[in-house]
Amino acid sequence: MEDLSRNLAKIVKAHTPPKSSKPSKKAGSWSILFLGDHGQIISIKRPKKLVITLAVVLVVAIVSFSWLLIVFKSTREDNKNLSSALDISRQKVMSLRDEKDLLMVRLVVAESKIKNKDADMSLDTDPSVETEADSEKVDKTASLPNKKQVEEKTAFTRSEKFKKTTVEDFIVLFEPDTAALKVEFKIVNTSQNAQPVSGHAFVILKQSEVDQKSWLTFPSVPLASGKPTLFKKGQHFSISRFKTMKFKTQNKVDPKQFKTATVFVFTTTGELLLEKSFPVEIKETVSSQT
Repeated sequence: MEDLSRNLAKIVKAHTPPKSSKPSKKAGSWSILFLGDHGQIISIKRPKKLVITLAVVLVVAIVSFSWLLIVFKSTREDNKNLSSALDISRQKVMSLRDEKDLLMVRLVVAESKIKNKDADMSLDTDPSVETEADSEKVDKTASLPNKKQVEEKTAFTRSEKFKKTTVEDFIVLFEPDTAALKVEFKIVNTSQNAQPVSGHAFVILKQSEVDQKSWLTFPSVPLASGKPTLFKKGQHFSISRFKTMKFKTQNKVDPKQFKTATVFVFTTTGELLLEKSFPVEIKETVSSQT
């Protein structure tokens, strides 16, 4: 303890300025002393500069932090604005897409109307129609149709002209245990613009093209010129794409005698849409009934 006091007294004495009549230029300077636990003394001269330096660093740090805070807020506002602009752009894109779809629908409708109009013009200028009309005028003994009948016939011709069908997957099945003969095929709509088609269908199994008495007609109706009459008794169908038609009979006939088959498809007004023939291949099956 005495050594510590002596050392402190020596240091203080060393730093005590000598008495002089004239004031010293260094009289205003001062130092900071730090005393350690073991008597070490640390002297910091000119602490003013250190304080000024620390103050400058603090000011710079505060200014930098403020600038970064301002930049962060500005960037966040820009991101919000960009997000809002993106949402608006998406809504505009969706609106334009809906408008495009609407325009495409209108375009398809307009093209359909133009095609129908061209078809009407072709029907109006069809020479066969004019010839038929002239022949009706010349033949005065024939009964003339009234105006309503002519309008109905013209409307039917225009509406049915673009309706077409075809037959696929034709097959003839025979069940020996029940003597059931089945005919199945698919009517496919091949009309322009996929307009719905309705009508009646028949199928005739033939042993030969000459002997009509040996023919088997589904459904059974009288024939005229090798075609079914009473078209309304045919199996009805109404399709937009396709439909599987099924015919069945249990007449005691030998199915192996049939060599060809012809499918007839009529409209609901009796117009012949399709006449298509197929070779007959009998496939024997087991009855589904137990």
